[in-house]
Parts: sequence; structure tokens; C-alpha cells
Amino acid sequence: MIVTIDGPAASGKSTTARAVALALGFDYLDTGALYRCLTLAALEAGVPPEAGDALDALLQGLTIKYRYHKGRIFLRLGGRDVSEAIRGVEVTAGASAYSALPAVREHMVAFQRQYARGRDLVAEGRDMGSVVFPDAELKIFLVADPTERARRRARDFRGQGRAVDAGTVQAELERRDALDSGRDHSPLIRPAGAVEIDNSRMTIDEQVAAVMRLAAERRPARRVSPEELLWPVTDDAAGVARAERMRAGYRVTRAFLRGVMKLVFNTRYHHEERGRVPGPLLVASNHIGYLDPPAAGSAVHRELTFVAKRELFRLAPFAALIRYYNAVPIERGAFDRACFDTLRRRLQAGGAVFFFPEGTRKPVGWLGRAKFGLGLMAHESGAPVLPVYLRGTDRPLRAVLRRSRIDVYLGRPLHIAPLLDRGVRGRELYDLFGEGVMAEIARLQDEAGGIRGSGAA
Repeated sequence: MIVTIDGPAASGKSTTARAVALALGFDYLDTGALYRCLTLAALEAGVPPEAGDALDALLQGLTIKYRYHKGRIFLRLGGRDVSEAIRGVEVTAGASAYSALPAVREHMVAFQRQYARGRDLVAEGRDMGSVVFPDAELKIFLVADPTERARRRARDFRGQGRAVDAGTVQAELERRDALDSGRDHSPLIRPAGAVEIDNSRMTIDEQVAAVMRLAAERRPARRVSPEELLWPVTDDAAGVARAERMRAGYRVTRAFLRGVMKLVFNTRYHHEERGRVPGPLLVASNHIGYLDPPAAGSAVHRELTFVAKRELFRLAPFAALIRYYNAVPIERGAFDRACFDTLRRRLQAGGAVFFFPEGTRKPVGWLGRAKFGLGLMAHESGAPVLPVYLRGTDRPLRAVLRRSRIDVYLGRPLHIAPLLDRGVRGRELYDLFGEGVMAEIARLQDEAGGIRGSGAA
């Protein structure tokens, strides 16, 4: 799902967009940061806005990498971290001139659309809903009283230690509005179908709540149901017995973790019989807390392979420990082919792999989109997927105090084969299968009583 937030300068776009992205667990696209990055590149190369061919050559050779992680934006220009450098005074002063150029905007639109592919995203700017993402599921146009916008911008400047006059700030905002609205290429307009929100008298919490309500209403329906992907588990007692063989150390640790989850964290397991699947198996769980891996891992009667961020393998003794428990390093922020090849080989050997299809933790109750890696792995290995829904792992202390409990629901095994039989291929195959898996996890969430449901003791 894509949410766009457009509006004039100082209307609160960035603050609102960041807060909404955090609340929804979505990625966040700061288009202003991208234009600042390009401006920095042009200034360092000595290429002025009117340079024409020289600017075109700069754009063709530009290498920008954008990443949003835990509320922070990371930008790399040609391999160099420029996350702070783009906030400099010279860049701020020059960004408007460069961002108004048609060639620059065309280049950036292509970058933004490529970045958004396959992501749940909140994008803010001045042409997000009108030009960059005209088919976005939800388009917001923020407005505010000019005096209030000037007051906010002056407050920001004072916070940076800059003495400013409110009247001067308002005059500059009006000049900026005229430039943005009057330019020929990608002017600032209210996008077709956008919901206008006047936040002159709204708190940030009220703005976020308003957008959240609209996002829940506009969320697109899934294109595939789990019933279309059901995997018939055969009555293969011998195969199940082989699959459930574990090394002694792993078996003892799993039994210990299961005891801790039950006695300390008040954990209950539901539909455990669904986890007795012979042969290769992908276990796909929602992700809301640090207790997710032991909660899900202790529910499945298999020796599981996990993925762990590469940084955890830097300390040799700890690396040896987590490798014993089948941890595989993964490079976050990019597709790690080496990691996926390792997982595929383990699946093809009849093993089981634990996977967070959403990639990162999401807010409780809001299930995100599955990354394409789940479908890719299911396709390449031929393994069925066991969906798992976790509740309460984000509130371990409440579980310890018996004010709530942790619930682990095992879903019905699903397989990618029905989509292949329908002739679905490529990225669409991976996306559709991911939707089916997340739909089964959503069904388990509903079975558990919805967002708040059975979490009470």
C-alpha cells in the first residue's frame, strides 16, 4: 500500500509522514532528502542548475542509495554516507533551483517509483500523489493557515539557533508557494482523489489518527485467498518422524525454551498438529517483538534454521554459538543472494527454515506486505509454508505478571504450486504468494479475536 502526503512548505508533511510510517510499520520516502542529495552532488561537481548537458551527464552517473531504518534516513552518494552533509546551509539554499528542473524531476521520479516497488510506503513531497504515485491507495493533501505555517517554520529555525523574523519567514513561504504552484513541471497541486486535511489546529497525534483511519479504510483487498493455496499434508508418519529428528543439544534447548515460554511468559500454543509436516518446510511468522523467534520456534516440532543480521557474527564465540543453532548471516537492506542460496540448500535437503516475511517488526494488529524473498524461496525450494501468528510477544512483562499471555497460532500449510498451475510467473508470482501467506496469518489474527482479542489472561 502506498500513502502519499503532499502540501506546501511548513504544512507538516515530514512530521506527519514520519509518524504515520512509524505507526503503520511502513517504509518512509523523504523526497526532499533525495533532492538535497542530488544538489550536494551537483555543488561538489561544480555543475550549476543551468549547465544543461553537464547536468544530464551528472544525472546519468549518479549513484544514490536510500534507506529508512528505525525512524532514521540513511543516504549514500557514490558509496559515501551523506546523511548529515545534505542538511548543510549551501545545500538547503540550492535545493529549490535544482529540484525545479524537468530533467532532475524526471530522474528522481524514476528512482522513487523503483524504490517503492513491493513496499508498503508513506511518501511525502509536493507531487507525490499527482505525478510520482498517481495510483496510490491513499492520497493526503495537508494545508494550514499561512500564519501558522510561518510560526512553525520560525520555531524550527530558532531550534537550530537561527534568529528569524516571523514576517520574513511568512513572506519566504509565500514566495515558495508561488514558485511551487506556478512551475510548468510537476507543480504543487491537490492531487485528484486526495483527502484534504487542514491541520492548523490539530496536534500531530490527531493528524496521525486521521490518516490511520483513512489508511484502514483504503487498504487494498488481497488478490489471493489462502484457500486457493492449501497444501494437503499426507498421513506420512515415517516422514514426520524423520523430519522431527533433532540433534540432542538442539532438542534439549528447545524443550528448555518451551518450558520458559510456558512457565515464565504464560504462553499457549494453538493447532500444534498443523506443524507436523514431513520434508522441507518454511515457517513464516508475523514479527512484533524480540520473543518472536523462541515463541514460534518452540511451537514447531522441527529443528529450524534462522537468519540473523551479519553484525551478530563478528564476535567469534557468539558466532559459533548461534551457528550451532543453525543461524545464517544475512546482509540487511539489500537482497542477500548468498544467504538465500544457503537457505534453499537446507530446504532441498529436507530441513525447515524460519522466516519473517514482513522483513522487520510491524505495529501490533497491522500486518504488512510479505517481501518477495518468501515467494522466491518457496518457488526455488518447492517447500510448503507454515504460517504462524504471534500475539503478546511485544509485551513480555505483562505476560510475566499474568496481566496478559502470549499466544502462538499455527496456520494451515500453503504451497506456491496452485499459482504456478495458473501460469503466474516472475515477481507477480512472489507477490501473490506472499499475499496468500499474509492472508492466512490475518485469518489466524481474526481467529484469535482480532487486534486485541485473546491477549488477556
